Amino acid sequence: MFSTEIYLSTFIYISLFTTLLFIGIINSIQKWKKPDRNYYLKYTALWASGLVYNLVEGLLPDPNFSIAIMPQNIVAWTVGISVAYHFLVFIKKEYQVEFHKKNIPLNTVGMVSLLLFVLLFILPYTITKSIDQSRVFFVSFFLIALSVANLFFVNQLYKRIKAEENIYLKVHSFNGIMGFLGLFSLPFTIIIFGDNQFIEQSFFSLGIFFVTVDYFFYHKRKEEFKKAISFENLTNRETEILKMILENPELKYAQISDQLNISEKTLSTHLSNIYKKTDLTSKKDIEELSEGLRRSIVA
Repeated sequence: MFSTEIYLSTFIYISLFTTLLFIGIINSIQKWKKPDRNYYLKYTALWASGLVYNLVEGLLPDPNFSIAIMPQNIVAWTVGISVAYHFLVFIKKEYQVEFHKKNIPLNTVGMVSLLLFVLLFILPYTITKSIDQSRVFFVSFFLIALSVANLFFVNQLYKRIKAEENIYLKVHSFNGIMGFLGLFSLPFTIIIFGDNQFIEQSFFSLGIFFVTVDYFFYHKRKEEFKKAISFENLTNRETEILKMILENPELKYAQISDQLNISEKTLSTHLSNIYKKTDLTSKKDIEELSEGLRRSIVA
C-alpha cells in the first residue's frame, strides 16, 4: 500500500492509533493540573507505542530501502520487543497483577529480556544470516515465559471477575485478560504464521484496543467509587483530600499540606470531619479501602 510493505489492515490500525493518540494528548493537556493526569498520560504513551509498532512492523523489512535487510529486521524486532515490554508493564501496573507470588521486579524482567534478545536473536541472526532460525530461538523462549505469566495474570483477573459485583469492575478485569492475551498472541502468531503482518499485528493491536475500552469507562468507575464512599456529605475540600489520599496512599500529611497549600493543623481538621461523615476512622482505613475500587481509579 502506498508503494510500501504496509497492508490495508495495518493502515487501519495506524489510523486508529493516530486518532486515539490525538484524543489522549488533548485529554492529557486538559487534565494536566488534575490528580489523575498520569492516568491519561499512560494511555497516551500506550497508543503512541501502538502507533510506532504498526508503522515500523508495517514498513520493515522492505527490499526497496537502501538499508540492508538484516539491520532493518534488527530494528523492527527491537521496536517490537520494546513495545511488547511496554505493554507488559502497562498491564501489570494498570491491572495490579503479579508474575509470581514473589513479585518479580519489572527491571529484572526487562534486563533478562534484553539479554536474551541479544543472545537468542541478534547473535544467531548475525552468525547464521537466517531470520527464520533466529526467530524460532528467541520467540520460543518468549512464548514459554508468557505462558507461565499467563497462569498468574489470567488467573488473578479471572478471580476478580467472579468476586466483583460491579459490572464496570468486571469489564475492567475482563479487558485486562484480553489485553494480556493480545500480548501473548505476539510470539504465538509469529511461531505459527511466521512474518504474517495481518495476523500478527491484528491480534496484538486488538489486545491494546481492549484495554482502551477501560479508558472510556474511567469516569463510570469513578462514579461507582464515589457511591461506595458517600462523597455527597463531604465539602469540596474534604472530597479533594480524601481522593488525594486514596489515589496516593504513600503521601505523608506534610506532603498533602504542601500540595494543598494549607497547614497541617487545617488538614487535621478536614480529616477529622471526613472521619465523622464517613465510616472511615483513620488514614489507615482509607488506605485499606476495597482494593478493587481503589484499583479502578488510581492512575
